[in-house]
Amino acid sequence: MIKQDYLIRMILEIITLIANALLNKQKIRPQQWVEYDCLTRQILGIASEDLKEMNAEEIIARYEGDANRMGKIELAAMTMLKMGDEMDSEDLVMKSKLRQEARAMLRFVQEKGDTFSVQRIAILNLLD
Repeated sequence: MIKQDYLIRMILEIITLIANALLNKQKIRPQQWVEYDCLTRQILGIASEDLKEMNAEEIIARYEGDANRMGKIELAAMTMLKMGDEMDSEDLVMKSKLRQEARAMLRFVQEKGDTFSVQRIAILNLLD
């Protein structure tokens, strides 16, 4: 139970930090990004870079039956959004893909999840 609560708090903390950076158009310092990436890898069981190759359906299916499913899906979505936000403007196709897949995952969490998040709604409104 303690491990479960800690994991949920870590997921929410990372989501909040990334959401604030996105909403305020702030860049994440490279060292800070390495820390988030390491935590994200531990929580999701996949490297952030590998998320670029996945689509929303694959990520949603990956966490089927996981007790923290919605949190992990939302964390993956926020990570994808921030990776796209940090990319150079030359890679518009990848940026667009990351935004589209992240939007689909956030919509899934919003519709199927049992939590309400003002940040999630703000990010979805930003994406729409």
